[in-house]
Amino acid sequence: MNGGAGDAASTAAVPEPLEWKFAQVFGEPAAGEEVQEVDIISAIEFDKTGNYLATGDRGGRVVLFERTDNRDNGPRRRDLERMDYSISKHPEFRYKTEFQSHEPEFDYLKSLEIEEKINKIRWCQTVNGALFLLSTNDKTIKLWKVPVTFMLWIDMFQDLSCLRLSYFSGLLH
Repeated sequence: MNGGAGDAASTAAVPEPLEWKFAQVFGEPAAGEEVQEVDIISAIEFDKTGNYLATGDRGGRVVLFERTDNRDNGPRRRDLERMDYSISKHPEFRYKTEFQSHEPEFDYLKSLEIEEKINKIRWCQTVNGALFLLSTNDKTIKLWKVPVTFMLWIDMFQDLSCLRLSYFSGLLH
């Protein structure tokens, strides 16, 4: 109503909206390069603190990233989301490590080929500062200690509700 001068000042303070980009794999493919099936990301999971990101692909690899920016640079993300307000500085992650979690195998009992594809990744509760990660394909669940490559595998149970993390913690000590 005041000629729009107040409106221009208020829109200048609004940060730029996020630019979303679709990607199935890491990195930019070269011109004419086709995406390989094994490189397609099939699972992704942040740990509960948001400091670590784990991804799994159809080739059975798990790639871990660690947050590098300073988390104490402003209001909490949850509070900003409630206000429907974007963050002026977006989180930054750097490559930490990667490992081959699953290999293709054949189940002779069921005459079935088991893909190496990572179906699910889950971060477990931190124990004495150590990070633990579960990864699974169609047959096997593996427990990893990050960054050490300790692993415990278990054949897939018919009823996964019998799997408890307290059971694993007793095995790790």
